Amino acid sequence: DMNLDRCYIITLNTSIVMPPRDFQEFLVNIKAGMYLPQTYLVREEMMITERMDSTSDLGYYINNLCKDKDTYRLQRRETILGMQKREALNCHKIRHFENKFVVE
Repeated sequence: DMNLDRCYIITLNTSIVMPPRDFQEFLVNIKAGMYLPQTYLVREEMMITERMDSTSDLGYYINNLCKDKDTYRLQRRETILGMQKREALNCHKIRHFENKFVVE
């Protein structure tokens, strides 16, 4: 979230984003424009589950983007067990790109 200067980390949703089989497929897909944002919108409810102290194990790109920022792990709401009610005043919506979809 660039406005709040925070990072939110989620696991890759492989039902939306198919990971490449190998590095060569990754390069071919980049050249073909497969990883550019498209116009599809997918809505998912997410919850902040924990603050992360380090992002170094998440790879160079994420570590570089989240360096010196408050970083939190997100979890999809349907995978959280039990009833958890919270009220969020001044709630911000976060949009991010996952392959050909915009996820809000």
